[in-house]
Amino acid sequence: MASAKIIAGEISAHVDTDGDNGWCGLRQLAHAASPGEWLLSPAVTLEHYIGVPPNEPGYVQYEPCYSPRSLHDVRSDGCVLRYHPTACSETTCNIRYKIEPPDAGDVEIDVMTSRRSWPFGSLALFFATIVKAPVCAGVTFRGYDGLRHQGADPWIHFNGHAKTPGRVVHPSGMSNPELRRPDPPPETYYYADSSVRFDESFFFGTVDGLAYATFFPPSQRQYVRFVVNPLAPAFGGPAWDFFWVIPSPAPGERYKLPMRVLLRPFAGIEDMLTTYRAYAGQTTPPA
Repeated sequence: MASAKIIAGEISAHVDTDGDNGWCGLRQLAHAASPGEWLLSPAVTLEHYIGVPPNEPGYVQYEPCYSPRSLHDVRSDGCVLRYHPTACSETTCNIRYKIEPPDAGDVEIDVMTSRRSWPFGSLALFFATIVKAPVCAGVTFRGYDGLRHQGADPWIHFNGHAKTPGRVVHPSGMSNPELRRPDPPPETYYYADSSVRFDESFFFGTVDGLAYATFFPPSQRQYVRFVVNPLAPAFGGPAWDFFWVIPSPAPGERYKLPMRVLLRPFAGIEDMLTTYRAYAGQTTPPA
């Protein structure tokens, strides 16, 4: 197992090529202000690809966990974790991690596939972060549930709707945001569409006084989905997850998702909103 420790500002983490259940990502993600360990698995773990035909020879539900992996471009404040392709999905994924002082980590996901057939119309990459928190713990974001009501609180606390695993939160304003799936769906497709919608593409949760947030640029809003699993059985804690959807990927073309992970003492909802909007302003393309 290859391992790299990255550190800058108040943040440190390890990035490994292997771990429990084959999961990789930001292991031991920590903030200098809190000695406690609140992750149950690596953060921003590439768990599986959705869109590969499940009846394909060589299909493996959690293929990224079984893909060959390697570390590249290792520096004191960052590195690249590469998931090599296997015969079924034919997908290569490079994840670049770089700590951005004082308390953020910039992540760039770079994916390419040589597969030509996507019968469900898209390739979706599913990422998981499982935390040491009560099952009722969830994430907070700006949005609404069902219909938007005038004067309603714009903040939603979402814990996956009780015991239902993998409830999906879609961006508001999309007429058909659901992912197509086979019928009957295999276990990979257990994610159930919820009535909740998000307005701005970020969410955060708090554990032991720390806020963990995931920021996406406004340009990627229509391609990301939020998922909360109240209990990840393999680890025993809630999962704060997300999808990245690539519609009709072309063979040999590279697709990139920049994002930011924030970890710092929680200073309130408005502080989180201000921080996200500053990030969003930096990543908005010029008009």
